[in-house]
Amino acid sequence: MYFQLSYLNVRPLPAAHRRPNPQPVSKLRNPLRVVRLVILLAVSGLLVWGSSTAVGIVNPSQNSYQPEIRSGQAGFCLDDYHNSIQSGAKIDSWTCNGTDAQAWYLNGNHITKSGGKYCLSEQSGLVVLARCSAQKNQDWSAYGVGLKDAANDQCLSLPDGKTQQQLKTANCNGLNSLAEVWTPAYWQGEPIDGQSSPSCNQSDLGQRIACVAEAEWLAWQTEPKLHAVLLNDYTDGNPNEEWCADFVSFVYKQAGDAFIYGERGNGGWDEYNANLVINEPLTYHAADSGYLPKPGDIAYFNYSGGHVEIVVSGGQHPTFIYGDSGTIDPITGNGTMAENQIVNDGNMGSVQYYLSPD
Repeated sequence: MYFQLSYLNVRPLPAAHRRPNPQPVSKLRNPLRVVRLVILLAVSGLLVWGSSTAVGIVNPSQNSYQPEIRSGQAGFCLDDYHNSIQSGAKIDSWTCNGTDAQAWYLNGNHITKSGGKYCLSEQSGLVVLARCSAQKNQDWSAYGVGLKDAANDQCLSLPDGKTQQQLKTANCNGLNSLAEVWTPAYWQGEPIDGQSSPSCNQSDLGQRIACVAEAEWLAWQTEPKLHAVLLNDYTDGNPNEEWCADFVSFVYKQAGDAFIYGERGNGGWDEYNANLVINEPLTYHAADSGYLPKPGDIAYFNYSGGHVEIVVSGGQHPTFIYGDSGTIDPITGNGTMAENQIVNDGNMGSVQYYLSPD
């Protein structure tokens, strides 16, 4: 079953909180904004993997499984090159793919593979696997939004900010860019997204889509200072745009039903124009046809510029989760995520049709 809506504190929002999408407001492509944002996160004490003085990177429990450890560069994960589990094996960042090369265990401050035999290690500034020991070069702790190695007080980093190359350690001043941002697939025991979550493996595609949307909503509520990382994932690295359609296409992709007519690369999954979602091979239901929406459906609203939301609870009074560019998130300066049960906003607009993934 997907997350219980009562746990997510679902409630109808007044119409004032559901406004048509304005022009994009985020300026995250401006390097100075990026610097200020990441410094703000670090200074405010965001420890994505728990306290830097705690015994565990994510939590105090030992041998905590992490199916993915994600780079700040959207779509890339911490990766054991060619899944070569042996001493000296190169560690790089590669497109997140769910393979064993990207499966990690957290054992105290060690990041391990192969039953705890091999650990993420720093050697002469490069990052490799090595037999686990008590050496400081295998001791990683949270440092702002990054990971610091105890041996040299430097942070896990992409070389020159580039992916698909052997990782290195670098001066932690690089936390002002995405090159040194690393986040786990889980936060406080709950999935950042439903791709690897046991609770999002329903055989029914619509239920699975709704589950992923709820997992994202839960992550968004749990730790607001992760918003910049989440938004970067939803928009495929283009967070300076309205993102209601980005969010819908991201959720569908995570649930295993990626869009095929998206407007950018990466297999075409990324759709960021709400009006073009209708081009996807989905089943159309006019809102006035008597059709009762089901979990996983896309609801299209005729607000100015168009707007889409995901149905997470269907029937006569459906509940929606969506990217809302009409309400400003103070963390990112962009829109925020929201949920409500509004199908008609009066003069502002209403649901025109639903698209089903069946």
